[in-house]
Amino acid sequence: MDDFRSGDIYGEIPDKPSLMQVFQPMVQLNMTVIAGILAILMGYSTISGERENETIEILLSYPIYRDEVLNGKFIGGMFNICLALLISFTAATGLAVFLSGVIPTLAQFSRLSLIWLGTVIYMGFFLGLGMFFSTVFRSSRRSLGANIFMLLLFLSTPFIAGLAANQIYQMPDDSSPGVGGPGVAVTRGVSGRPPRYAESTERDEKTRQVRRNRERFKDVVSRMSPATSYSNYVSEMLAQSYDEEDVKPTVGRSLASAGGYLVFLISQIVLIFTFSYAAFMRQDL
Repeated sequence: MDDFRSGDIYGEIPDKPSLMQVFQPMVQLNMTVIAGILAILMGYSTISGERENETIEILLSYPIYRDEVLNGKFIGGMFNICLALLISFTAATGLAVFLSGVIPTLAQFSRLSLIWLGTVIYMGFFLGLGMFFSTVFRSSRRSLGANIFMLLLFLSTPFIAGLAANQIYQMPDDSSPGVGGPGVAVTRGVSGRPPRYAESTERDEKTRQVRRNRERFKDVVSRMSPATSYSNYVSEMLAQSYDEEDVKPTVGRSLASAGGYLVFLISQIVLIFTFSYAAFMRQDL
């Protein structure tokens, strides 16, 4: 009984999970989909709903400019997103501390705050996307359908990029001359080793080059997806996997590595909001 209590039978008792390990499955797996859907639901009927309810004319009858309508709806939506995420992150942190009994350190609190900021920006893109389709389509149903289609497309972008890379960059054919085909000169060593072909080294190099081209293509195409940028940003900020042995990256180093993804998300928000602004200003209401 004493051995069982001390853990000698089953080995050492594992340490308690850290706060970042508790947040990892929630943020990496669930937040990418849930945050996108919630932001779409907040923005898909911002303009089309006003048209269907025939209140857009009343709204524009007041001494306000059209850009103020879009700006006000976007700022109001971002305020709601910030507040909702702040409450959810605070509640999740409190629950994680209660279950694990681990008080977060200053570094962990900083990482969670930066993840919260990245989630706000990620949801801001889909809020702007919802406003864009709400401006383009006069029906809220069509706007919602287009938004859901784009969300699914962004989520599946890495898979689609992988399929496209396999079709664009083909592996060398095994039956080509010089790789086991007819007319190949075979040389055997004195020790009786298996035959070596002079062209095998060249084929291996071509195979490695094709794999590098595939990875480069998938990386470039996947970066066009805000979902992929957000997932990469969260992975860097969680700092659960790192190459150097026993050396965990600091918060500043993680932010420097993930800052590019954040800047790209912000640029996508500016781009989609510009499209919404141009479409709304040119429409006859």
